Amino acid sequence: MDSDALHLDDFVRATYSVAVPAGIDTRRSAVQMLRILTLRTQREVFAARPLDPAVFGAVIHVGTSAPWSEVTLALPVIHTEPSEGLSHLLQLLTSIVEYNYADGVWLQRVDLPQRYLQHIHGPGLGVPGLRNQLDVRQRPLLALQVGPRYQQLGELLDSYLEALVSGADMLVDDLLLGDPPGELSLTNRVPELARLCERASQITGKKKLYATCLAGSPRQILHKAEWSADLGVGGFIVNAFTHGLGALEDLSQAGFGKLIIATNMGSGMVSRPATPTSAISDRRVGIDEQVISKLSRLAGADAVHTGTTGAECFDVSWGDANRTLAQPISTRQGRIPASFCVAEGDLQMMNAWPNIRELGPDTIFEVRSALLGSGRRSVRDKTKRFIELLERLTAVGDNREALQVYRRVAQGDEELQRDLDSTDLNAW
Repeated sequence: MDSDALHLDDFVRATYSVAVPAGIDTRRSAVQMLRILTLRTQREVFAARPLDPAVFGAVIHVGTSAPWSEVTLALPVIHTEPSEGLSHLLQLLTSIVEYNYADGVWLQRVDLPQRYLQHIHGPGLGVPGLRNQLDVRQRPLLALQVGPRYQQLGELLDSYLEALVSGADMLVDDLLLGDPPGELSLTNRVPELARLCERASQITGKKKLYATCLAGSPRQILHKAEWSADLGVGGFIVNAFTHGLGALEDLSQAGFGKLIIATNMGSGMVSRPATPTSAISDRRVGIDEQVISKLSRLAGADAVHTGTTGAECFDVSWGDANRTLAQPISTRQGRIPASFCVAEGDLQMMNAWPNIRELGPDTIFEVRSALLGSGRRSVRDKTKRFIELLERLTAVGDNREALQVYRRVAQGDEELQRDLDSTDLNAW
């Protein structure tokens, strides 16, 4: 059906990349995908009737490239009502992987109509709210990681405080910290670190916050969040991929007024596209990072892990996943706030510019050894230098200007100068 004949506000639009066997018409495969998504459980009811687009949906675009062709389907909202939650939406969009209509399928993007979006509130803080709370107007935010699990909390408290007082904006738990036994258990670290951030706030006159990693069932996560909020925690970290979008929605809708960071750890198993030289079988099924990022933002995440350049993570293009956190999304209630990107890993000062270049200034840098690692300089000096670098790089436009900034900041810093000298700037 011609898409101009549809009232698209009644439809969710899902775009897939599809690899069909040689000799098979791509449009026929697209129609089969549509049948699976919308009529699979209703064959008897609609078998003898003309296929009404209001129930069946429509194929509104079929690309011509091969072996992967882009297909966009219009799916009636009746099949994924907002009251069923974003997890149900994702379940519907990915349910077609069980069937033999193609050799491969990749969920590329999803676009929601106003009829759906009017029930979505998105981030409670987002970029503007968190910047206002921390009184940081333009530069990326600097967060110091707490953990990993084997660390002793007591021996690091002075260093954490020194970093916060010297300019770091927040403490954030390592993504896998969870709730281990010992000093770093949730019951031990939450009150200690919440008090430490409050003390740093009083010393500096600027808000400092601690975001704690939540683990467990959705019910346990919500209970731990409520308990942590009462003790003064400023934010939560939850995995929207493994814990589910529903857990993220629960946190957002609970109205704690706290920062919510959504990690995507584990999503690489289904969201890493194959290289151009890979066989089709290497990319048989998957979900693009931008889908996970967009749904995490809509579920209420103020900041989302989209990927990191130059650390241990895969160096792939994160462009679409980043843009979906900032793209304007308006509803009848107003505009959904943009979310921060999060760059994490063993990031050093030399990684700052490539990530700002790729992710933009609305990024939270989660670092550890860059501030706490061995070296001649103190935590105070390292933190101040990192903040200076982030401030200067915010106004930089290209690699050449970034190099000039690094050279200015590196004066008197032998460690940074050594890193600068050993960096291949042509591959930066």
